[in-house]
Amino acid sequence: MTSTRGRPANALVRDGLVGHVDQLASAHQSLAGLDTGQLQRAIDLQVVGGISARLLPDRGMDVSAAWFDGIPLAWVSRRGDVRAATPGTGSWIGQFGGGLVTTCGLQNVGVASEGHGQHGSFSATPASAVSVERATTPDDEIELVVTGVVEEGDALDVHLRCERRLTTRTGKGLLTVTDRVTNVGTAAVPAPMLYHVNLGAPLWSPGGYVTAPAGSRTVARDADSQQWVGVWEHAPRPSRDGVERVFEHVLDGTGDREGPDTWAQVQVTHEELGLRLTVAWDVRAMPRLHQWVHPRAGVYVLGIEPANCSVLGRAADRAAGRLPVLQPGESRTTSLRVGVSRLT
Repeated sequence: MTSTRGRPANALVRDGLVGHVDQLASAHQSLAGLDTGQLQRAIDLQVVGGISARLLPDRGMDVSAAWFDGIPLAWVSRRGDVRAATPGTGSWIGQFGGGLVTTCGLQNVGVASEGHGQHGSFSATPASAVSVERATTPDDEIELVVTGVVEEGDALDVHLRCERRLTTRTGKGLLTVTDRVTNVGTAAVPAPMLYHVNLGAPLWSPGGYVTAPAGSRTVARDADSQQWVGVWEHAPRPSRDGVERVFEHVLDGTGDREGPDTWAQVQVTHEELGLRLTVAWDVRAMPRLHQWVHPRAGVYVLGIEPANCSVLGRAADRAAGRLPVLQPGESRTTSLRVGVSRLT
């Protein structure tokens, strides 16, 4: 697919058919939340023929609402784009606005554990050194590139730095997130991380279904989820008394892959809508995959969650001998791609 039925975006600019490139690919920075008093920075990315999205620099530069060809992709909670409290304070779920990508970590993922709150502080930490640029892709389309730095730690011991690069482009439904996390402190630090990709209607609605990575096996997180382990792939009907269910798709051996085939993917398809969304990630850095489904009416959400850890908190991972740790000076790069395409 090209952005203009056969002509790449840059060709329109070169041929003098477009007077300002914002007509095809724009990035506008603003203060959002004037109507609610929840002021925070926002970056609105709009691209023809691609994924348009709102980024929230004061929420770790996570991705809020997103659209493809005018169709909303992300699940947005009833809280919306609420401004985060000071990192480490307040309820995580009370500040959870949803959005296409919410990052969990950098010191805890899952339930509160070892003095760290649920899902850590990343999405409540403002990004610094935020910049926006345009670039040209190999197929002559326009790419919007946003970079920023999220730092987490304390005054004496812990200092983790995440350098984030996020892109979207014209002519193709593709949004990427690349994070380089470095322990710039002097002591080893537990560093679990999870990408919470949140999808909602109309893509995730009855008739939609999930396709897990080939060769994976599915296990329930707990007894409440076990009764649904046989129907995890199908979008349920919303119900007033629906309860959440969480599964892990065990990717046996994928973390040991070598060569170019180091990526796994999950597809979410709705044939009546004619749309397929693919979540892909590099399993060398994130060898685990969780799925969250909440069918309650008014909540109704699907979460696809690549991770390097469980969702049981760092104490559980430590006890299991699977707690990710970064040594002083050590870096880890994680990569996530969200792609969208038409079925016809």
